[in-house]
Amino acid sequence: MKFPRVFYANRSSVNTGAKAALQRHATRVLRRVAQDLRLGAHAHEIVANHGRRNSTVRVSLRTETLFVDVLEKRRGAGVAFSFRTRRGCSDLTGGGENHVSLEQLESQAGYQAMLDGLRLAGGIDLKIGGR
Repeated sequence: MKFPRVFYANRSSVNTGAKAALQRHATRVLRRVAQDLRLGAHAHEIVANHGRRNSTVRVSLRTETLFVDVLEKRRGAGVAFSFRTRRGCSDLTGGGENHVSLEQLESQAGYQAMLDGLRLAGGIDLKIGGR
């Protein structure tokens, strides 16, 4: 998967327009992940935090059993890609975050390994699209 340059940019003094661009690109990347996992339209949702002006960007792909997040790293040094499990729709915290490097995800084998790990961690059946 090819990531936009905004994922690697140092955003230590970023304006709201740059944060909006990061949020837009993160949403697009998570839509691609949902498509590659073959999740049905009702089996997932993509949620962006709408916090304060100076808050960090976090965009989440949520299924019933899994969170996949793209979040802005502390001190504006790029973004992190992570996933964690959850116990049903009412669990909004999930388990511990498992970080995946963007460099790994840029290779076809690394991206496929991450998708396989997400299917395993989330109990997502490839044949029936997450249901």
